[in-house]
Amino acid sequence: MGSVAVGAMVIGTSMLVVFALAITSLENQVDESIAQIEASAQPVPDFTIDDASDIVGAVVDYTINNAGSGYSAGQVEVNGSTGTFLADLVISGGVVTGLEILDHGSSYLNSPTTYYLEVTAANTGINLNITATIGTMVYTNITNTGTTSIDTDNIWLFTNGDDPITFSDEYNGYTPSIIFSGETYSFYYSTGSYDAATRIAITIDGVVKGSTVA
Repeated sequence: MGSVAVGAMVIGTSMLVVFALAITSLENQVDESIAQIEASAQPVPDFTIDDASDIVGAVVDYTINNAGSGYSAGQVEVNGSTGTFLADLVISGGVVTGLEILDHGSSYLNSPTTYYLEVTAANTGINLNITATIGTMVYTNITNTGTTSIDTDNIWLFTNGDDPITFSDEYNGYTPSIIFSGETYSFYYSTGSYDAATRIAITIDGVVKGSTVA
């Protein structure tokens, strides 16, 4: 009789263990299902392309062939041109180390192939030699009309169906940012070509929208 009771107790305990394991497994499955439902319920990003325009014949880049010496604060423009390109000299110890472009200008021809930049006014420096690269700039504004923030790393832009870049790849270099709900974000870049841009497409997490370029 005693052995029968002990056996029944062992069986009962085993069943309780199995039952407990089954309950734990079921709870885990329920938690996983809830997590999947919540994940699928995340709002889809929404946005508008407010405008898109290009400037053909802009100064899109420059090369410092000779940084010169003895320079003080000043500005440069395209040599012998009536265009509007203008940039501040970035100077270290009298040597020109770069430019801060204020106006990329427009309508500079693709020929001659070499444009030189010159200081706009008298300066103490000598031997500065900078050449300019002419191309096309595109400017666009998008507004986050959704309820979730958008990481610029997740925004892909195509020009004329090609050359994808992210919104973090700004003209002045990699600059990641977050676009909050209701915020309008301005973006501009060089297309790498002299030809006019006709259309851009922007995709964010599977949502794709396009716009003609004025």
